Amino acid sequence: MSRPALSLRRTRSRTLVALAAAGALALSACGGGSNDSGSGGGGATGSVSAGDAPGSNVDQLDPNGTFRYVFVQNPSSFDPHRSANPWDMIFFRLVYDQLIMDDGNSNLLPGLATSWEFVDDNTAIELKLRDDVDFIDGAHFNAEVVKGNIERAKNLPESVLKGSLERVSGVEVVDEYTAKILLSGPGGNIPALLAGGAGSMISPNALSNTDLDINPVGSGFAKLTEYIPGQVTRYDRNEDYWDPEAAKAAKYEILVQTSAPTRMNMLQTGQAELTYLDPSQADQAVTAGLNTAPSKSLSIMSVSMNTGKPPFDDYRVRQAAEHAIDKQGIVDGVFFGIGNPVAQYLPPDYWAFDNDVTPENPEYAYDPEKARQLLAEAGYPDGVDFEMLVPGLDDHRAVAEALVPMLEAVGLRASTRVIEAPTTGVTFFGRQEGNMVPGMGAPFLDPSQAYQASLPNQFANPWNTTTPTYEQDWLDSLEGATNEERIPALHKLIEEEKTIRKSFPLHHHVPPSAWTDKAVFPQGYEVAYAPNLRGVGVTA
Repeated sequence: MSRPALSLRRTRSRTLVALAAAGALALSACGGGSNDSGSGGGGATGSVSAGDAPGSNVDQLDPNGTFRYVFVQNPSSFDPHRSANPWDMIFFRLVYDQLIMDDGNSNLLPGLATSWEFVDDNTAIELKLRDDVDFIDGAHFNAEVVKGNIERAKNLPESVLKGSLERVSGVEVVDEYTAKILLSGPGGNIPALLAGGAGSMISPNALSNTDLDINPVGSGFAKLTEYIPGQVTRYDRNEDYWDPEAAKAAKYEILVQTSAPTRMNMLQTGQAELTYLDPSQADQAVTAGLNTAPSKSLSIMSVSMNTGKPPFDDYRVRQAAEHAIDKQGIVDGVFFGIGNPVAQYLPPDYWAFDNDVTPENPEYAYDPEKARQLLAEAGYPDGVDFEMLVPGLDDHRAVAEALVPMLEAVGLRASTRVIEAPTTGVTFFGRQEGNMVPGMGAPFLDPSQAYQASLPNQFANPWNTTTPTYEQDWLDSLEGATNEERIPALHKLIEEEKTIRKSFPLHHHVPPSAWTDKAVFPQGYEVAYAPNLRGVGVTA
């Protein structure tokens, strides 16, 4: 039942991938798919990368300093195989090494794997491994460890990676430092997935630890020393780490603060060195003497609809909802021109972006008259009432405040109910409450992940709203060992998704990051919405 509206005030290749060993290059946690990338800022101009900004003078680096980052949440779990929250990679990349690293700029780089190669007619991926890596508990890294980790990720009852690794049939230990991942189907996305949770290596002695969710045992450049839920996680440099250039600070802290004004105040008062802000604060941050730039980001703000009950069980009503929304108006009015309106779940400068699926295409464009016509065809000539759930975060409430009058103008009359943000998925998809909800897409490692939610039997698709063509297109998008081989199938997938449209994108979200002059970043570093702190330090 709808409740009275609340006031929403804004407060890969067959050839061997032989890459140079990774040094102090800091990596974006918002990286994309196989040899793919995150993407940079949107509407803002005159932005700078952190590597060119004040505070990046490595000559003033304090090797005994503490680097403090302010984020909006804790990790959901320190167990990579049980973590359903992609933002957890911010924390994982301190304490765990990944088999492959993503530099956020269309490149996958060596991590624990020094090289990888599709072999046996693309039915396997052979990894050559480092021989000088030890875990913080003293266990040694080798091919047996890779086998044990991937088998756990596939077989653990609570593993969230089973679906992603479904086409991995097993791991063969070729020799002590060579592992072969066997594929039972197309696996073009697997190298990218090995740059995330699936490639985060846990000590073989800790694979059965019952406290792994709060006590990570990895081989990362830092070690967790304190975890206070809702407040802070603290880390010490791993002095025995195989890459001495990775930890530029002696200690790292990730502080939790949901309020953007408070996060900025923490920078101004010297309580932290880096955070991200609300777009409305960008100019204020500059006036306050902080450095700022649009965050490197893959996040897409979108609207999801409950297709299991009226009115959004009718495809024409879902079409009408997208035609009712002025996406550029939301970017300009809510996000101060920072970002890009989109009609697909990939940013405009992403390697797999489909130039035919844009907000300018009449099939997906802002068109209130067409929205009214579609509603009438669906049997709602006088409009229809429905309930919109609103996650209780400032940016989500602001977006909902903009959506309500746009939808009402075509006859889609929303009553709103604010809910706790962490419960959004369970409330909307699990209990299937409400008819519509705005939400922020998390970082993804491969474009197939951004489109997996429209397959059947997915948590975000309890109604199994899909098409047989879409299911086949998704599988086809995994064929090929290079980005170029995969693009045609990915574009078919993107276009077929618009015939399902159980959700639709609004804009590419690139909130401003802000940092103080104490922050030290590697040359060329671009601060991400979900940053990697590798190679990051502080001045004395």
